[in-house]
Amino acid sequence: MNQYILKLLISSAVIVLASEISKRSTVLAALIIALPLVSLITFSWIYYETKDTERIANLSLEILYFGLATVPMFLLLPYMLRNGYSFLITMICSCGVTALAMLSVKYFFLRT
Repeated sequence: MNQYILKLLISSAVIVLASEISKRSTVLAALIIALPLVSLITFSWIYYETKDTERIANLSLEILYFGLATVPMFLLLPYMLRNGYSFLITMICSCGVTALAMLSVKYFFLRT
């Protein structure tokens, strides 16, 4: 149980840190968010718990593919916000485009 609490604390600390830093510097917050901290923490937990390096290698490649699928969201979101669309509509459209891109990645690249 202590392991789950530690995972929760580390994960939430990264989110809170990025959120608080974004109030002062969006560039620094973007850098923190863009760092693969969650991936590295996850790889470490998997290795600690299973020592399964093949699983970590597979996960790393899958993260790469799904990460590429998020690119359309990061292009669409600022475009829509800067062109007068409401935040809610922008988020719905961005999430929809991302979901479609992720489904495409899953279907075309990660057939398992």
